[in-house]
Amino acid sequence: MSTKRVNSGQWALGLWLLLLGISQQARAQQPVQQFMQLKQQYPAEKAVYLDYRQELTVELKGDSVQVVARHHYDMLHLAGQSDMYAPDQVYSSHFNRLQKIEARTLLPATNDYKALKVTEFKDKFEIRPGIFFDDARVVSFSYPAVAPGVRTVCDYTVRHPDARFLNPFYFASYVPVQHAELVITAPRTVRLNTKQFNIPTGKVTYTRQEKGSNVIYRWVADNLPAAKREADGPESSYYVPHLVFFVEEAQVNGQTRKLLGGVPELYSLYSGFVTGLDKQESPALRRVVDSLTVSARTEPEKVARIYYWVQDHVRYIAFENGLRGFIPHDAGRVYASRYGDCKDMANLLHEMLRMAGVKSYRTWIGTRDLPYHYADLATPGVDNHMITTYEPRPGEYVFLDATSKYTPYGMPSWMIQGKDALLALDGKNCKVVSVPVMERQRSRTVDSSVVVLDGTTGLRGTGRLALNGYAKVRHSYALDGLNPTDEAKLVKSLVERGNNKFFVDKYAVHDLDTRDQPLVVDYEYRLQDYVQRLDDEVYVNLNLDQRYAADRLDPAKRTLARTNDYFHTTRTRTEFEVPAGYEVTYLPANTTGQDQMLGFSIRYERKGTKIIQEKEVFVNYLMLEPAQFGQWNTVVDKLNAAYRDAIILKRKKA
Repeated sequence: MSTKRVNSGQWALGLWLLLLGISQQARAQQPVQQFMQLKQQYPAEKAVYLDYRQELTVELKGDSVQVVARHHYDMLHLAGQSDMYAPDQVYSSHFNRLQKIEARTLLPATNDYKALKVTEFKDKFEIRPGIFFDDARVVSFSYPAVAPGVRTVCDYTVRHPDARFLNPFYFASYVPVQHAELVITAPRTVRLNTKQFNIPTGKVTYTRQEKGSNVIYRWVADNLPAAKREADGPESSYYVPHLVFFVEEAQVNGQTRKLLGGVPELYSLYSGFVTGLDKQESPALRRVVDSLTVSARTEPEKVARIYYWVQDHVRYIAFENGLRGFIPHDAGRVYASRYGDCKDMANLLHEMLRMAGVKSYRTWIGTRDLPYHYADLATPGVDNHMITTYEPRPGEYVFLDATSKYTPYGMPSWMIQGKDALLALDGKNCKVVSVPVMERQRSRTVDSSVVVLDGTTGLRGTGRLALNGYAKVRHSYALDGLNPTDEAKLVKSLVERGNNKFFVDKYAVHDLDTRDQPLVVDYEYRLQDYVQRLDDEVYVNLNLDQRYAADRLDPAKRTLARTNDYFHTTRTRTEFEVPAGYEVTYLPANTTGQDQMLGFSIRYERKGTKIIQEKEVFVNYLMLEPAQFGQWNTVVDKLNAAYRDAIILKRKKA
């Protein structure tokens, strides 16, 4: 027998070919194995992101600081319903300019995946409801052959020409995320800062690496569940883990340039947007201001008249076009055109007040869609709205949001309650103040009715509903411009009670356009098959309106907070005429129940032949946290018990 010697080069080559074969075999099994593993891990999910990544590079271009962002999203589809994710979109605008986009479907094949490229991309301006013009563009496309087991991958590059306008990075999405990663590469001469929101301790790993003249910042998170969504839940920025990053300063052309970092830097940016406005006064606008204020006896009366004039005569139309999304038009132009967006209306109101000799402040503010405060974060992402602020006495502020057509003087619009307001005191100085939350008595609903038996099982009554504060604002918007048929339907929904056999026979609406008066609805109604009879006894439940009866919150099913637009109180007075020939044998006891967020009181009184029920229910929260659900449910249970109690009448014996 003879033997051959194998040299080391041949041995290495053979080993490499053997390992390559094993690797190819493993890769051939990988798509199926990966799909089965993740299908088992997420049995209720339609898809999962395998890789959810952004890589940003900060660049110094001339006298500007720019950012190039490369986005990479790789989704594995797990269920047949995932074809709902086949259509996709990428947005861009003046502040984030799309440079390149590629998309493909990866089909499981014998040796790994086979790419099927997207070939049709549709680029157009985005048209959003309520916005007259927006420079935002959207590229729409659809992944082909989407089915369980395939992957859909999108890569696109965006250039941000101004590093002050960057978007946060969200680690979680609407489907689970296996791997989320944010990488920022910046020159050493650039100072970067970040703020974390809703990130559990230890969930995100951060590293910093110096490489040549650059610094590489990296944040990584793995195995993130899908972001939850609930009815009446807060916006995702309140609970989804995300990172806000911004450039504080950079060396530009040999000089240190401050971009962001605190309120002074943010205000420096904003004040530049309004410098140069209204250099030339509008004579026509001056005549309007003079006519409005000539007979006003006090300064607050002047302010209210001008405020209401802007609400009534300038139509709110959103307009966003690059920096025009931040820079208002001159007041004279807005007056002449009779339309504008929030900043146009705020500046018009500010200029009209100046003409009237009243000092006011242009004001930047975020609505309650945004969770941020200037003390925590001072970037353009903190605010999305602009109003005017009047200071009748030092430290006392009246927040004037002219875009909220029916909001009365002295109340902020409901959507800015509790938020920070950035007041422009002058060209260099600003001040942050807090918008108060309106107490529940300011938004009061009072419903008074007189009711009698109608036939054997029905009720008939007349009533008056009076809505104040935000309750009036909300329903005035709903009633505005309705045709008679739709108006009747809305009025019925406002006064409906008892059961689904409720009919409004006649109604009249008063003071819809009078902001300083309640919105009043007078109505006549019938309620059929409501009264219960047993032998010679009649059971009448005067709790015709049982709001919050079915409002228990299950903390095992609901994990997100619940939002409410405003604190409010509902008072109901019901007078029931005891029919002739009957006596009252049972009158429910007075009862109350109260917690910080919810409370009620129900009282009964006999006056001659009448039984009068006085009921009040109040809601006292803007954000009800899951930890408070138990307290809420305790009051709801007590309220339900009170709702079930009915008066009992018995026919008198002859």
